[in-house]
Amino acid sequence: MTAARRGRPPRPVRPARRDLLRLLPAGALGLGALGLAGCVGARDAPGTGPSADPSASPAAPSAAGGPAIEPTPTPLGEQAPAVDPDTLRLPLEMLVMIVVEPGWTARPAQLDGIFLGGADDGGDTASADDVDGADDATGAGGARRLTAVDQDGTALWTAQAPSGQDAVLSRDSGARAVAVLPGRTAAGEATLTGVRLRTGEVLWGPVVVPGAPVGPGLLLPGPDGGDRAVLDAGTGETLLAEDALDGGRLLAEHLGTALHTDGGDLVARTAGAEELWRLPLPDGIDRESVQVRGAIDTLTHHAVLVDGAGEGLLVDLLRGRLLAEHVTATVHDPALGTTVVAAGRTVRGLDAEGAEIWRHRDPEALVLLSAGERLAYAQRPQEGTLVVLDTARGQMVNPYDVDLEGPLAVPELFSAEAATSVYVEETRYLVTTTLDEAYGLRD
Repeated sequence: MTAARRGRPPRPVRPARRDLLRLLPAGALGLGALGLAGCVGARDAPGTGPSADPSASPAAPSAAGGPAIEPTPTPLGEQAPAVDPDTLRLPLEMLVMIVVEPGWTARPAQLDGIFLGGADDGGDTASADDVDGADDATGAGGARRLTAVDQDGTALWTAQAPSGQDAVLSRDSGARAVAVLPGRTAAGEATLTGVRLRTGEVLWGPVVVPGAPVGPGLLLPGPDGGDRAVLDAGTGETLLAEDALDGGRLLAEHLGTALHTDGGDLVARTAGAEELWRLPLPDGIDRESVQVRGAIDTLTHHAVLVDGAGEGLLVDLLRGRLLAEHVTATVHDPALGTTVVAAGRTVRGLDAEGAEIWRHRDPEALVLLSAGERLAYAQRPQEGTLVVLDTARGQMVNPYDVDLEGPLAVPELFSAEAATSVYVEETRYLVTTTLDEAYGLRD
């Protein structure tokens, strides 16, 4: 990708992708599940955010110490390495876009059209050093390279973090996007540093914390397993501590809002402890064990609340509304505004008010992966196949070129403007919002 191409005016790319998909009727695409040979298994499959597994918290810092890692971002400001789309088996509607390889092996997070992902040093994929030609910031192994990439494909900045740990994206009191980066002192203490997501400008830190965020969001563990606290992404100070809740429990931090229980209610508060809304929990939900399952969607603010391993509630954290019951996972298609929820073998499509608009009954309990551009992606874990549903009607479709072979590039995260992180085995690629002007000239 050249600098001249980066400087061109914005293009109306979304209609181009959607127009291409509309030209491919479901019947012509073929129906049925798609082989996923070579792709990650269900245990690695993402759900609604950076971590679909509620037990998958970032790795704890080494108690034995090690090289200090202070994640000061290094600006990049250049296009991430472009990839020939013909070398990937992408959904057809993505073939018209520029695809880049940012060097991620872990699923990125996304906020305001900026994707932030990472890869541990020693991985097989291109590192940030391949992007900027700079030397390793610490010269030490066992670190992770985080790289922020705009949805148009521009690599914005890079920073180091302890191996296996990723950043948390949130907002300050002015609703500006902040990335909170993990670090480590030479004594092995966990630290956090807040930076502006777009520029990498350091806002605060590093500050020593009891441990890496346990999530969702900036929910921190308590010292020695005690009361937990939610951090203010704009200042690095405590936004709300569990010992101030008079028996309530902190459940999550989401884009500057703390979510907690208060008796039989679910409550959301902003910095300054201002109460935003209060929602009575339905009968049958155990107040003492309710928790947020997986990450919270940064586009819809939808969260799945459960009190065990079974089905739970779908809650809109922006408005404090209960949208649906009998839910284990959810994804959302920004193109049509359809929310897709799963519970066992049943997948349902919901409108903005939570009303059911379609229902799909699958032979297996599906693992929802992502949704965008009128399609929802899910995996049959036992069969090892990919299932793609039309989010308008819930019908199975095949959006891939049936004449190609090889592992599928599976969408795992969409921005509101349809930039998409896709993965093939352990490698992540970003389908950007930049139209490939050479698309019509390919062989």
